Amino acid sequence: MSFDSHRSRGRTAARIALVFTLVSVAAAGCGERGKKEHRVKSDPLHGAELAAEPAPVPYRVTDVRNAGTIVGRVLATGPTSGDTTVTVTTDPGVCGPSRSVPLVERRGDRLENVVVWLDGVHAGKPLPAERRYEIEHDRCAVTPRVQAAIVGGMLNVRSGDPVVHRARFVRDGATIDLVQETDRGQVVPTEKVLARPGLIEIRCDTHPWTRAWIVAFDHPYFAVTNRDGTFTLDSVPPGTYTLEAWQARLGTRKMTVTVKRGGEVKVEMNY
Repeated sequence: MSFDSHRSRGRTAARIALVFTLVSVAAAGCGERGKKEHRVKSDPLHGAELAAEPAPVPYRVTDVRNAGTIVGRVLATGPTSGDTTVTVTTDPGVCGPSRSVPLVERRGDRLENVVVWLDGVHAGKPLPAERRYEIEHDRCAVTPRVQAAIVGGMLNVRSGDPVVHRARFVRDGATIDLVQETDRGQVVPTEKVLARPGLIEIRCDTHPWTRAWIVAFDHPYFAVTNRDGTFTLDSVPPGTYTLEAWQARLGTRKMTVTVKRGGEVKVEMNY
């Protein structure tokens, strides 16, 4: 066989080998891509596979013509902590020489400023049309001390003091916004604070005794107890629910409540 024949056969074998290599690389690449597409989220601490977090169920408006009403009150049946008095070291001319920090607001056995809501409600009456809320720094305290709001609302942070306030908003231990004010009458709006449901604590970096809270909801079945400890949840679709209450010092209480068509349920929650 001639040298040219050997060279021709060599070139043919080389081409075949090259094609085989390219096909193998491509197949391996496809396999890696397939693995990435089906990869399951893992626990970074333990390497365990985790199920994907379920998407939140969006709230929808339904017919509430046969709905019921929950009328209740929140009581303290035992002794509770009294107010704490702090000595003011920053801006005492505006804040005063000392501040009384309320821990539990009660009149007799009635508890004020307790947030009450139905847990896991995904359908019912329309959401509130008004979604603008406000807090104010007044003599180095935040008012209102406790309020409930709807998700997606705007929060106006107002100052009534001629001093610097740095309002820090904390959810689950993380700062979600920091608003600074430098003079009386200043108003700073923020959308970050009410972007999603949850308990938000309000602090002031310059006046560390300051505390206030906002609880944000993605449904309209919530209330804050009045001075006499009462609350009302209206237009509740018939069904059985978990009713929850939260107080800044005393924590959370739960109870089961059943609402009948067009009926009124009277409840009492006790700390």
